[in-house]
Amino acid sequence: MPKAYSYIRMSTPEQLKGDSVRRQQKATDDYVKEHNLELTDIIQDHGVSAFKGKNVEFGALSSFLNLAESGAIEVGSFLIVESLDRLTRQNVFEAISLLNKIIRLGIHVVTLIDRRIYSKESVEKNEADLMIASIIMMWSHEESRTKSVRLSA
Repeated sequence: MPKAYSYIRMSTPEQLKGDSVRRQQKATDDYVKEHNLELTDIIQDHGVSAFKGKNVEFGALSSFLNLAESGAIEVGSFLIVESLDRLTRQNVFEAISLLNKIIRLGIHVVTLIDRRIYSKESVEKNEADLMIASIIMMWSHEESRTKSVRLSA
């Protein structure tokens, strides 16, 4: 049975007061059950910025990547996220680099919002997947940048 890891991230403590964690975990549980995966771990970064890439530098996502690089996480495992903006909200160059890094480590990235799977196989089969990912990541970065400008004004 393939292993799955759920990645849940929120930027602000205020988001913890809402329904986001439960919603993300429920969607993950449903996906895991539907696809006969073994949920191995729930990785959480709360209050760690994905806009500045702090989750990749020293957050729980960083630990996950280190484990994948060392071989502790099996090739063919799944990293389940609500959407790509949970992974990163950095500029498109950094965002695509991160997605490529995860894929090259042999990890399948599942986005629950649109039920896409990003993997070596899927990208080789349909290169447009990376274009779609780029557009989603560009939009996520722009949305975060706009919010930041508005809040500082």
